[in-house]
Amino acid sequence: MRTLVLHGFAGSPRTLARFFPGAEAPALPGHGSAADATSWKDALERLEGARPVRICGYSMGARLALGLALRNPAAVSELVLESGTAGIDDAAERARRKSDDEDLAAFIEREGMERFVERWEQHPTLASLRPFAAQLRSERLAHRRSGLASALRHLGTGVQPSYWADLPGLDLPVRLITGANDEKFSALARRMSELLPRATLFAIPDCGHAPHLERPQAFVEALR
Repeated sequence: MRTLVLHGFAGSPRTLARFFPGAEAPALPGHGSAADATSWKDALERLEGARPVRICGYSMGARLALGLALRNPAAVSELVLESGTAGIDDAAERARRKSDDEDLAAFIEREGMERFVERWEQHPTLASLRPFAAQLRSERLAHRRSGLASALRHLGTGVQPSYWADLPGLDLPVRLITGANDEKFSALARRMSELLPRATLFAIPDCGHAPHLERPQAFVEALR
């Protein structure tokens, strides 16, 4: 079975792809040498395939993976969503998030990648990744400022459609993986698991937003 692996914002394909030998692991729009992101719909069209596929996505990649499955469920055999969300269903909150992402995109364009990485390392959601900062810094700095800015503007949660109302109709196996210390995304995963007909939830203890990095063996066990 073909496997498609989708990395997170400011990440690289190899970090997650090492858990899926032989998988397709493209750079997301706006990352690495990939063309800049232009819209949520265009990103889905770039990633979409005709043959059935197992999709594993982390964070931004998980949100895109869910979008692909809802766009064409017959082409997806299973979803593995790590630290993902079905979007923001409150219009005012979604507008605030879009504004925040625009501010960060402008910061990247104005200040450059080094200043962005320094700021990104202090993001509250990523607090559990600070021990891995040196390991992650090189892959974060490898991106282009215009590319990451485009990803924020066109692939951020503020522009992602809210998929919550669509989850009950997604009749395929969905494995939801979250770090138990990541309270925000653990709550989102629980809410998703209650709506998805065939969901299995794995809350991995003693880690935050990136279980595959923080507790790789436990992540492998959740995949099994």
